[in-house]
Amino acid sequence: MARKSNNTEFIGEYEIADHKIMTMEEEKRERLIMEALKEFSKGYAYANMDEIVKRAGISKGLLFHYFGTKKGVFLFLLKYTLNIVNTKFEEIVLEKNDFLQNIWQASKMELDLSFEQPYVMDFLVKAAFSLKEVFPEGLPKDVPDLTAGILLDRIVKNADRSLLRSDIDAEKAQKIILWTMDGFMNSLLACGGDIENYKSHYDQCMKEFEGYLQLLRKLLYQ
Repeated sequence: MARKSNNTEFIGEYEIADHKIMTMEEEKRERLIMEALKEFSKGYAYANMDEIVKRAGISKGLLFHYFGTKKGVFLFLLKYTLNIVNTKFEEIVLEKNDFLQNIWQASKMELDLSFEQPYVMDFLVKAAFSLKEVFPEGLPKDVPDLTAGILLDRIVKNADRSLLRSDIDAEKAQKIILWTMDGFMNSLLACGGDIENYKSHYDQCMKEFEGYLQLLRKLLYQ
């Protein structure tokens, strides 16, 4: 693993599978990663290494043995979470050029991830605001882009605008669809991160979601 010239931070290019932390016993490793994600979900500046080691049940020396510094922990978590999210979004198959249908698939995946992996998504949201501060020199080249953003760009680019009504602005129509999706997902997330409650009401939530889709299709499509 490459280090900076001061030999104090683990900020080089590496595969997650090759990281030192993977030699730690699995249960202990997963607990450490989870506690680190929780703590960094407060934001990089507010993340306290003492809190992580206390809740994970390890020594601070061991934490820095594996990660070098706080920045090293942050970089590992960034790569770790991006790998999880990107793997999920790569499962989405865009079979049509129907903007509404494809946005529905992507939004549903994002919603499922938000409940199944809440700390992963929370971390990524907060991390996005810290990247320039933490890595003024730029991120290591092996840090992947967020597939969700790439996927959205592809959905927009490949959308068949002829499906939309000819008497409306296609770009504005797409924005209305995106805003509706975001608003609905945010309303669900605002209810809390109780995954069991979410699962028990999953069919009901999806039925309501599909109702909005049908309404948008009637209003905006040919």
